[in-house]
Amino acid sequence: MNRSVALAAAAGTALALALAAFALLPPSHPAKPGLGRAPAYVLTDQHGHPFSSWSLRGQVQVVAFLFPYCTTYCPLTARNLLLTQRRLTPDLRRRTTFVLFNVDPSGAAPPRLSAFLTQEGIPPTDPRWHYLTGSPTQIRRVVTTGFHVFYRKVPEPTTPPQPDHPNPLASRAAVDYDIVHNDTIAIVSPTGTITTYFPQASTVPPPHLAQAVRTALP
Repeated sequence: MNRSVALAAAAGTALALALAAFALLPPSHPAKPGLGRAPAYVLTDQHGHPFSSWSLRGQVQVVAFLFPYCTTYCPLTARNLLLTQRRLTPDLRRRTTFVLFNVDPSGAAPPRLSAFLTQEGIPPTDPRWHYLTGSPTQIRRVVTTGFHVFYRKVPEPTTPPQPDHPNPLASRAAVDYDIVHNDTIAIVSPTGTITTYFPQASTVPPPHLAQAVRTALP
C-alpha cells in the first residue's frame, strides 16, 4: 500500500469511528419532572480546589456538560447559561448555582477550565459558577451514571458536520481529538432532585431555563 493510499485509509477509519460514536449518542431525556436524584460527589473546581456537592444544598442547580476545546455547541451553551443568569431576579440569582462538568478530564486541567469561563464572559471568581473536573473514573460516575449523559473521546476528524464556533482556547491547545456528548442541561432542585432535562442545551431559550429555575423552587 503506497503512502497516499495508507493516509486515505487512516483518515477514512478515523471518520468512521467518529461517525459510529456520534450514531451511538442516545437521545437526551425529554423535559419531565421526577427524574431521580443528582449524584453526590467531591471533585475539583476551576481553581484547583476541592468542591463537594453538599455545598449546593438549598440551591437550584443549572447543570451542563462541556468540553472546553469544543468548537461547536459548548461555547454556545456557556453563553446561553450566562444569558439565563442575567434574566434571573436578584433573589433567584442568590438561590441559583451554575454547575458545569468537564467531559475531558484527562485532557483539560483546572487552568483550562478557568480560561474557558473567562473566554465566554463568565468570571471564574463568581461564586455562582463552578466548572468541575476529576479523574476519568470520577467524571464517568457523575456524568454518565449519575446524570445519564453520554460522552466519548473520538479522534479527529469528528462529526457529522456541525456548526463551527470560534474557540481561541481550542486553537491554542491544538488537540487532535473531540469529545462527542449529549448536548444537555439539567435542572436540580434545592433538595437534590433532578426536575428537568433540556435536550438542546445550546438552543433552549433563556426564558425557558429561567422558568425551569423558578419551577424547581419549593
